[in-house]
Amino acid sequence: MRARVEWTTREERRRIIDEALALLARVGMQFGEGDALRLLGEAGAHVDAERGLARLPAELVTGALRGCPRDIVLGGAAPEDDCLLTEGEPHFVNSGSPTSILDHRTGARRASTLEDLRQGTIVLDAIDSTSLLWAIASATDVPPRERLFRELVTMLSWSRKHVQHEVEGRWQVEAFRRVAEAAGGDLATRPRLSIVCCTASPLRAHAELLDASSDVAAMGFPVVVLPMPIAGATAPITVAGTATMNVAEFLGAATAIRLAAPDAKVIMGIGAALLDMRETTFSFGAVETGLAAAMCVEVAHDIGVPCLAPALATDAKHPGIQAAYEKALKGLTVASARPDIMTGGIGLLQGAGLVSLPQVVIDDEIAHMILRILEGAEISAGTIMPEVMARVGTSGNYLAERETRRRVRSGEVFFPAISDRRSYEHWETAGSDELEVASARLDVLLAEGEARGPLLDDAQVRELEACVHDVVASSPEG
Repeated sequence: MRARVEWTTREERRRIIDEALALLARVGMQFGEGDALRLLGEAGAHVDAERGLARLPAELVTGALRGCPRDIVLGGAAPEDDCLLTEGEPHFVNSGSPTSILDHRTGARRASTLEDLRQGTIVLDAIDSTSLLWAIASATDVPPRERLFRELVTMLSWSRKHVQHEVEGRWQVEAFRRVAEAAGGDLATRPRLSIVCCTASPLRAHAELLDASSDVAAMGFPVVVLPMPIAGATAPITVAGTATMNVAEFLGAATAIRLAAPDAKVIMGIGAALLDMRETTFSFGAVETGLAAAMCVEVAHDIGVPCLAPALATDAKHPGIQAAYEKALKGLTVASARPDIMTGGIGLLQGAGLVSLPQVVIDDEIAHMILRILEGAEISAGTIMPEVMARVGTSGNYLAERETRRRVRSGEVFFPAISDRRSYEHWETAGSDELEVASARLDVLLAEGEARGPLLDDAQVRELEACVHDVVASSPEG
């Protein structure tokens, strides 16, 4: 038994793709003044150079994306730490990079720091529901021209998992390659790093960011093209309209990248959100955003590209009831469509704008529960256990059965670490709620990480520090 959920029909998915292609051909997409616009023009797009806009014929888009790799290896520190993206096998990643943290020791909301990122990385490396990492907190205490690479070095120093970040411009591309090589992995087969390239809804791409992402893709790094349409603001208010905008922006930017780097490994990002008309605020936990994400995931399956979709998202401001039900409902909605990567994300609150380290521990449990549901259950003579039922009959119990012990030990049943299944009396005597249990577990994970220490050797650290120095020196900010 395995869940088989189909949110859209083949005809509905085809309609979304066709409408997205028609939008790119009729309205076009703004690419600004850069190599992408020139390459699109040379490939047959109708270019308005003054506006930095290209109208892309459908055949140009489909031709550029033909042959995109479906399976992609995201390399970790060693092969056993790799994450393989292959259809039907979802992985979790935290989201990033919020600039605020809910300090679990003081309860105060404050600006996040490099130390918060380091501690968050230790915890994310320790939990096994996440297969790769984003920067869980922005190092706001580090100068902007140094920040991105300082964050990269910190994550690589404290985690063996694959790291996904970004580049801001071409001046960072060579340093990005050096960082990846110093951290290990094989750029051709299992790159240690990958990047996220965001578009700007509606139908815009930042020229420098897109060109830099294309340069990185040409080196062999996978690229997540991440549209972030907001329903009712930068996309139609409807679920289908928002999904179509997401698909169109992915297709447009991915086409530009594949023209510059024909062998580029592109991943369809999905970042649909909602403008709450009552509060005039950004909502990432709205149920409609989960539906839009599920719709886009199924479209990605039809296109034949791996995808990343937001799952454990909430608009709650603190770990609590709202965070739990929004994360679980959206998480299971999106997971049922089986994206390759699920973000949204682990440890984050307030629409991915606020970090809570105890929430990382709580979300690890939610993620495991979702993965257990997706795993389903085997139906066979061995699992129905008719011989055992006949032997036990009407008067025995199954606790004493050897098969019960064997299956419990082999993982037949998921045992939570945060959820409480004790009797009321034992729970009352313990005197701890879920957040207190998660905070205690957090302290244990942090202590274990500190005892282990950083993961890179002295030579790697020296090379990474040299990369940071060189990228700061080459920054346009001087």
